Amino acid sequence: MRLKKLIRYLFSREVITYVIAGVLATLVNLAIFALLSRVFGHDRWWASNLPAIVAAILFAFFTNRIFVFQSHGPIFQEMGKFFLSRIFVSLLFEYGAMFLLYNIIGLKSIWHLYQWEISVSKLLTQVLVMIGNYVISKWFVFNR
Repeated sequence: MRLKKLIRYLFSREVITYVIAGVLATLVNLAIFALLSRVFGHDRWWASNLPAIVAAILFAFFTNRIFVFQSHGPIFQEMGKFFLSRIFVSLLFEYGAMFLLYNIIGLKSIWHLYQWEISVSKLLTQVLVMIGNYVISKWFVFNR
């Protein structure tokens, strides 16, 4: 019975639209990160990371508010909560996990996709970010 409920939840409108919005926000993040990595170099990943995170957060707020959670709550209150929660997740995963994977563990592999060069460490952190952001958005930001 629990498995059936879990499967139903995983294929709900909310989860599917969150995954789509999350993938699009991740693409915004990765595209800006990849472009700026060409300018700053991969060793200065932290300089490319901040603008990429900010752009992805802006994109994610509006897609989550409108399409995922269909919220009609006070926009500035939700935006404040959203940005605070995303800053927390970004510091924990985007910088913490990235530092751990790239600088401590030494996972410096680059994945070449057409003209793009994407850090494998950055891709792995995005999975953690997507999961963390869903949980926080669901229970803290857009709670109904």
